[in-house]
Amino acid sequence: MPPKETKKTAKTGKPKSTAKTATSKKASSKTRSKTPSKAKTPSKPKAKKPAKPKVAKKTKAASKSPKADDYEALLQRARAEIPPEVFDQPRFKIPHVDSFIQGSRTVVRNFKDLTDTLRRDPKHLLRYLAHELATAGEIRTPQAIFNGRFSSNVLDELMGKYTEEFVVCPICQRPDTEMRREDRLLILVCSACGGRTPLKG
Repeated sequence: MPPKETKKTAKTGKPKSTAKTATSKKASSKTRSKTPSKAKTPSKPKAKKPAKPKVAKKTKAASKSPKADDYEALLQRARAEIPPEVFDQPRFKIPHVDSFIQGSRTVVRNFKDLTDTLRRDPKHLLRYLAHELATAGEIRTPQAIFNGRFSSNVLDELMGKYTEEFVVCPICQRPDTEMRREDRLLILVCSACGGRTPLKG
């Protein structure tokens, strides 16, 4: 019975194993194609930062500019031109207001002495006090009379404000000043330091 033996050999032959190996080769080739090859990229060399130039430290002698030296020289020259009595004289004292109340009016007895000490126009001082007191006033030499009852402490405070604003020089703090009107402007001119300060009113 030889034909039967040939059939068995055909069934149990090696072609099946070759088919399996072929499929396995295809699968391995597919997996290789799916996984990309990781190529190592060459690392770029880091650029070196340029070195900062060293700055030489400034010495104390070099820190002073010629402009500062010129300013100090001018300041010393201006100070030398100011009379020495400006710095030697004692602090200016504002005279005390001597006043009394008569009825509904206040009388300043030493009004003329006040204007002579401050070297100011009596009309200017009267107008200032009347404006600050919100009242009317008149001059009856050597007195000044204001409508209303005002204490001497209130008048002393107003005299202090008037002296600071219209008498004492704001630059050298000296009372050696005079008021001048130039081009509709009232200017405080100091004879001690030569300062010129514009005034209100």
